[in-house]
This record gives sequence, C-alpha cells and structure tokens, in this order.
Amino acid sequence: MDPLAQLKDIHIPQGVDWWPLAWGWWILALLTVALLCYAVYALVRHIRFNRARREAIALHKTLEANEQYPAKANQLLKRVTLHYFDATHSAAAFGTAWQSLLLNCLADKHQQKAKPGLELLCNSAYQPTSLKDEQLNDIHQAVSTWLQHARLKQPPQPLTTGEVNAHV
Repeated sequence: MDPLAQLKDIHIPQGVDWWPLAWGWWILALLTVALLCYAVYALVRHIRFNRARREAIALHKTLEANEQYPAKANQLLKRVTLHYFDATHSAAAFGTAWQSLLLNCLADKHQQKAKPGLELLCNSAYQPTSLKDEQLNDIHQAVSTWLQHARLKQPPQPLTTGEVNAHV
C-alpha cells in the first residue's frame, strides 16, 4: 500500500474578505463624499451668482442698435452693477466716474477693447444727438464685452472724493 494515498488534501485558507473596510478606506470614502458635496455647493453658488449676468446678456441681445440704445445699455449696466455692488459704487456715478468704474471691473486685456465704446456710451447715454452706426456698433461691442468679462466678485476700488469732485 502506498503511504501517500493515506494523506489528506491540503486545506487552502479562505481569501481575505473586503468587508469590513479598514479605517483608511473609510477616511477616503468620507473625504470623497465631502469633496463631492463641496463641488456641488460651489457649482450651485456659481450658477446663482451669475444668474443676473446671464439675464443681462440675454436682455442685451434683444436690444436694437437705434438712437435709444445708449440710454438702454447704460440702464442695463447700472442695473447689473447695482445687483453686484453696493449702491455707493454705481448709483450716483456718471460721466468719467461711471466710465472708470466700468473699466476697473475689466481685466487689462479687455479694457483696451472696451474703452472706446464705453467712452462713447458714458458721453452719449442721455444726449439727444444721434450716433452713427459705427459708433453704435462700438458701444454694443463694449457693453457685450463688459457683460461677459467683468469681474463682479469684488467691487472696484471706490473713487476718492477729489476724483468725484473733479468730475462734477
């Protein structure tokens, strides 16, 4: 008789089970959930913050470039700045003070593009003289650039009283 035939089979140990999870996996899962919650919160906050800007852009697209356009565009910019900033920044601003407030909201690369149109807008917003189509197009481009690229998270630097008195 063969002595090897009397041996029993080798018992293979059970595999390592994945449950219960180790502490490291729990921490990783909690961090992932917290990160996802924060991402959703930040996205919702960003969408709500930019709602007024999106509505202003949609309203601006409906405005016709006619002799009333500068006044309507100026009113639209005033409404947007009043929504995002304190009333002391934009409510009473007009002329060059209003123009500098609008330009201060733009980054340098967009300021050069929008400056001529905003200059025309601030100088002719409530003037009875009619503008040429080219000038209306410049104003339209400047307002469109401002609505799309203005930094609205923080108010622009307030003007000093000397600057305000110089523009009155």
